[in-house]
Amino acid sequence: MNLFKTLFNMIHRHKKIKEEYDLLAEEEDKQEKSKSLRVEIPREFIEKYIKKTDVVLDAGGGTGVNAILMAEKCKHVTLLDISPKVLEYAKANIAKTILSEKIEIMQGDITHMPQFSGSQFTFLVCVGDSISYVLNKRFDAMKEMMRVLKKNSILILGCDSKLGFIRDYLSKGNLNEAVISMKGNQTCCGMGPKTYAYSIDEMTQLLKQNGCEIIEIASTPTFTDTLSPEIKNKYKNEQWSKLKKLEMELCVKPELLGVGSHLLFVARKC
Repeated sequence: MNLFKTLFNMIHRHKKIKEEYDLLAEEEDKQEKSKSLRVEIPREFIEKYIKKTDVVLDAGGGTGVNAILMAEKCKHVTLLDISPKVLEYAKANIAKTILSEKIEIMQGDITHMPQFSGSQFTFLVCVGDSISYVLNKRFDAMKEMMRVLKKNSILILGCDSKLGFIRDYLSKGNLNEAVISMKGNQTCCGMGPKTYAYSIDEMTQLLKQNGCEIIEIASTPTFTDTLSPEIKNKYKNEQWSKLKKLEMELCVKPELLGVGSHLLFVARKC
């Protein structure tokens, strides 16, 4: 009976995430194309580590913006996402480029990827917080990502930040939600389904337990997450390049990593 209940919950959760992101597909596409440090900082790290010879898995790849950028710099990209509607946007975006032959689009779940063989990829990107959205299935997701990634290859992983969420809740007067987040409970913040927010130590431990060496950790972004919309728009319109340069310097400082709502880990499979 317990096994049946667990299986039912897993199927229900999978369906729930897919349905919610189907509804949010248009907004997801807008965010991926927006001038936002939340999406641009991870791309800076991707460009830093990707190689021309890489065969890439873009896990939870969204509407294809990152896949297009990577296809310009590597051998091949496989974009995997759970939402059929999101993948419709990805297909449309990729069709507008000359890179269609270098990008394969597949629907799938990062917690179970039997369609891929072991060590199939030499570079793996999962920066859309998918590892947070799968909640307690994060252990399965990490094992699967390690299984399909070749030894000595790079993994770039994005997740929600526990301290960042607590800061955000407190700034909005939601003390109860901040306390819940501090205890590590599942929470919901902003766009999308429920999510699991990580501390730096927790994600570091998860990566190391799965045979990874941590290369870099960044906050995506740091101080920009604390600015009012009016100030953010000012920087976007007038001083974007300076702000981005400053954030790239600040985002890797250990004392600031928990400030932002999201964390980025660059690791190597040992």
